[in-house]
Amino acid sequence: MSLIIRTVRMSDLDAIVELESSAFDMPQEMTRKDMIGRIENYPDTFLVAQKDGKVVGHVFGPAAVDRYIKDELYFKNHPNRKEDQYQTILSLAVLPEVRKNGIATQLLMQMDKIAKKAGRKAVSLTCLPELFNFYEKRGFVNEGKTSEDIPDPDGVSSYNMVKELK
Repeated sequence: MSLIIRTVRMSDLDAIVELESSAFDMPQEMTRKDMIGRIENYPDTFLVAQKDGKVVGHVFGPAAVDRYIKDELYFKNHPNRKEDQYQTILSLAVLPEVRKNGIATQLLMQMDKIAKKAGRKAVSLTCLPELFNFYEKRGFVNEGKTSEDIPDPDGVSSYNMVKELK
């Protein structure tokens, strides 16, 4: 069976929580609460990749007024608004056993389509230096360290990556 990219459903919650909490080393209880709020608030920009009936990846984020992600977006869910000019990506995760098969790229491409259709100017995310190459190959440009920098556990800073939509 081929890969299906679709909008999230509440029935995907368990699979999403497991994927997100393992990908980002977060407690499942906290992740579950966050994911419920995200599914409820911006289901149109929360996508899952499904293969053979199983969720194997996801990408999500709300639309925002600011070009760069502010930390509050990770903690306060809000619905997408028409006037928001930027599509954020708070998370992109794919199961380890199916990585390197283009799933993350397909998720990003579908998010681009949704953002364009909604009239957004760009897609914005933050990432660590080890992911620069991945995102740059997909059209994102490094626009420098985040201003609200929370270094990862090893003290590495995050950077703003932005992809202009044409």
